[in-house]
Amino acid sequence: MDQGGTLADLRDVGAYLQGHFLLTTGRHSDTFFLLARLAERPDRLRRWISLLHEQMADIHASAIVGPAVGGIIPAYQLAALRPPCRALFTEKGDGDTMVFRRGFRLDPGESVIIVEDAMTTGSSIQKAIDAVGAYGASVAAIGTLVNRSTSNKTPWSVPFYSVLTVKGIQNWPPEDCPLCHKGEPLTKPKQ
Repeated sequence: MDQGGTLADLRDVGAYLQGHFLLTTGRHSDTFFLLARLAERPDRLRRWISLLHEQMADIHASAIVGPAVGGIIPAYQLAALRPPCRALFTEKGDGDTMVFRRGFRLDPGESVIIVEDAMTTGSSIQKAIDAVGAYGASVAAIGTLVNRSTSNKTPWSVPFYSVLTVKGIQNWPPEDCPLCHKGEPLTKPKQ
């Protein structure tokens, strides 16, 4: 049985797609990770979260924060493995920000882990970091299930963990997209 953390595992549940896709960032790519398909299988997701939990074993935090929507379920499952951690999530705020709503609060100085399902540019993670900082809390580490970033470094000074890092996946601004230039239909897989 597959232990999780592989492209084969993602392909098996329909979470690893190839075609012409609109990413959340507005960029285009020939590869998409629809990790909601992994999250709909708690038994499969549990293996991925367990791998992330093992990587973060030495990180101390009292809250796990997931950017909405993709980070909510992974944050909850990671918090369940780290009692008494709380699970919180950020949501879109005014403009291009993320904020805590629904009564979620952090204490000044509180230590937080941010968990996202997939990272391409890290913009959702940065917005969650900003929301955490607005309360005077600190980010102890960041984790993702899939890192598809084209960069070899993250822009953050805290430890970064990923269950699966996939290099070589390109993404383009719409005006430079070779798939658009070929006339291939654009897919919005999250709709």
